[in-house]
Amino acid sequence: MRVHKGKALVAGLAALALALTGCSSSKGGNGGGGTKADTSGTKGTGMFADCAKSPNDCNTATVKKGGTLTYTLEKTIAGWNINTSNSNTFEFAEVMDGVIVGAFTANPDLKPVLNSDMMVSAEQTKASPQTLVYKIKPEAIWSDGKPIDATDFDYQLKTSDGTTCKDCTPASTSGYDQVQSLTPSDNGKTVTVVMKKPYSDWQSMFGSLYPAHIAAEHGDLTTPAGLAASFAYLDKTQPTYSGGPYMVKAAVKDTSVTEVPNPKWYGKVKPSLDQLIFRIITEQTQEVPALQNNEVQAIYPQPNADIVTQVGGLQGVDSYLGKGLTWEHLDFNTTGKVLSDKVLRTAIFTAVNQQGIIDKTIGQFVPGAKPLNNHMYVPGQPGYKDNVTASGQGSGDLAKAKKLLTDAGYTGVGSALKNKAGSAVSIRCSFTAGNTLRQQSCQLLQAQLGALGITVKPTPLDDLGGTLDSGDFDLIIFAWVGAPFVVAGAQQIFKLKGGGDYGKNNDPAMETELDAASTETDPVKVQDHMNKADALLTADAYNLPLFQKPTFLAAYANLANIHDNATSVGPPYNVQSWGIRAS
Repeated sequence: MRVHKGKALVAGLAALALALTGCSSSKGGNGGGGTKADTSGTKGTGMFADCAKSPNDCNTATVKKGGTLTYTLEKTIAGWNINTSNSNTFEFAEVMDGVIVGAFTANPDLKPVLNSDMMVSAEQTKASPQTLVYKIKPEAIWSDGKPIDATDFDYQLKTSDGTTCKDCTPASTSGYDQVQSLTPSDNGKTVTVVMKKPYSDWQSMFGSLYPAHIAAEHGDLTTPAGLAASFAYLDKTQPTYSGGPYMVKAAVKDTSVTEVPNPKWYGKVKPSLDQLIFRIITEQTQEVPALQNNEVQAIYPQPNADIVTQVGGLQGVDSYLGKGLTWEHLDFNTTGKVLSDKVLRTAIFTAVNQQGIIDKTIGQFVPGAKPLNNHMYVPGQPGYKDNVTASGQGSGDLAKAKKLLTDAGYTGVGSALKNKAGSAVSIRCSFTAGNTLRQQSCQLLQAQLGALGITVKPTPLDDLGGTLDSGDFDLIIFAWVGAPFVVAGAQQIFKLKGGGDYGKNNDPAMETELDAASTETDPVKVQDHMNKADALLTADAYNLPLFQKPTFLAAYANLANIHDNATSVGPPYNVQSWGIRAS
């Protein structure tokens, strides 16, 4: 899964915007009008029974000191710098939720909230030019005793604006590329940011701060080369630092990450657990057995019917089936010789039957699940409207798809498709290895597109982030994990230089609409620009939304203060509160 950057774009994106979920990137903006959860089809048992109505407060209880909690991750960790495009995945964001801090985070009710442990305030003090003032608490420090201050904000700006450090490959440039100046005061505890032009999702910025003083030990932060060297160091090196309630004690590659309380944690709630272990289980079929055997105490898988059913039979385990800002989609690599043809892409998406895929996948355990027909908003958010159906994409209309191909000069339509150059049309359908639902989706696509004469090869991936970064795919299925910052997330994943446009779709008119939305302050106008951008993106036949992805949280009933946070930060957004019930 990839994260919309903000806090894990990972997806919080340890930052607040979008994360990618290979279920693969952070926290993002409200897109004008805020975010309202759609709770239809959600259900919880035991301690999660009230989570649909009270997402922030359900499963709240006093916890006792001590104990170890093991939580599962479905993806391996590519690197340690969540602000890079390669390492910005949802699962990694979950690991870093208790380590890397930012100005804002996202709550389970899908709304952005000030990080009151670290921040005194963060507010817009002037509209023209837009001026943002961040006040950091005097007691906010890194685990080595150094202050969290303006140098950390400045470091994130310089490595994320897309121009100061061209070799930094940031997960998102959204917002940072509009900053005019950043000025420290009050011994670095106040940061004043002036924007070149207004940025509607300004709360999405500075969501994943890394220690500038550590970075400076591995590169000259006054030069592009030094910034790039330090940025790479942070990605390659297991952190010995923390600005949050926990810090990394040990990591076993592709197996686990163990965290312990940060003795310098300055926040209001002190961790009660002795250890928090993130165990990596990439084969979904092994997650429920691990839970049943008490090898892990909480899982947050990308659900399928088998997982939901099996968990329902476990004694002493409660669960919650929810929904949020995560959405499943198909992406083309538009730079390939075959798929650079928009006519072919349009025909393929027209032949794809969204509802047919849903009925055989999430429809097995989410009754009434329907296609998602917007790239910007999910149902329940102000601004959501269907911009896909009228295009015919996702309809499964084979006759229309075949006519598009025939009119464009393709031969072998319906048998063995060849383009005008006489080359057979064969594509890989790539998905994260071990993900049953995605494997099933590619198999369904194999049949649906076979009716056009296209050979489809389901292709499992061990490294979703690496594959996306390299562009080594034809058609790929994954999910974006969003944050409340819709505009920031869209700029990240749909602008050619936004950090997440892995298929290299290039549509200046669409980007103009996104940029117009980012400078608007009227929610209605924001939504109008976003939907115009969505219509243009639909016409590009680059990305086809499939469905709003269900979430599934299961944990032992003796645990407290764990909530489903269906944004890019995930359930570990409040790990300092996790623990074993006192009674």
